Amino acid sequence: MNLKTRATARTVTGAAKGGAAALGDAPEQAAQAVREARKKARREVTRARITAARARAGSRAKASGISSKAVGAAGAAGLAAGYFLDPDSGRRRRHVARDRALGLVRRSARRTRREADYVADAVEGKVEAAKSKTAPEKPAANDQALAERVKSEIFRPADAPKDSVNINVENGVVYLRGQVKRPDDIKKLVKEAESVDGVRGLENLLSTP
Repeated sequence: MNLKTRATARTVTGAAKGGAAALGDAPEQAAQAVREARKKARREVTRARITAARARAGSRAKASGISSKAVGAAGAAGLAAGYFLDPDSGRRRRHVARDRALGLVRRSARRTRREADYVADAVEGKVEAAKSKTAPEKPAANDQALAERVKSEIFRPADAPKDSVNINVENGVVYLRGQVKRPDDIKKLVKEAESVDGVRGLENLLSTP
């Protein structure tokens, strides 16, 4: 009899503990159910807003004769609003869209800046090249330097008459002496000597055989 009584008592005690545990979990379960209900309600509200926006857009389009493209645009706007206002993921989606837009703007700015720098460098290079072509050489420091400059100019070709023509300079005036094969050679040498910067004048004393 005592054994039966003890077994019954243990059974009653276990049941009481199980009931207490169940009662202890009840508040948490109730709170979870409330949270889920709130999320579901927010989703339903968002869907209702989107549906209402579409309906209003369609009504306005019908009332004012707006084209189907405008209605489609309004529907797209409603979809976008639903995408970004979603109670569960809307905030994250808005942040992602913002970051992508800012990244696109920054990349476009960098590309535009690189293209502008390239164009500026190219223009600057052309300007410097033009300056170097048009800028005259500095006058020779003395007659001897000017004579060397004239020699380097008129004796540049391989067939130039280096051995038969003498050049000397006095006060900036170039004197050409010697003998060449043809009259055209004389004209060529005179023209080349006169084109050298720093030459103030030229005395042609060249002759042909």
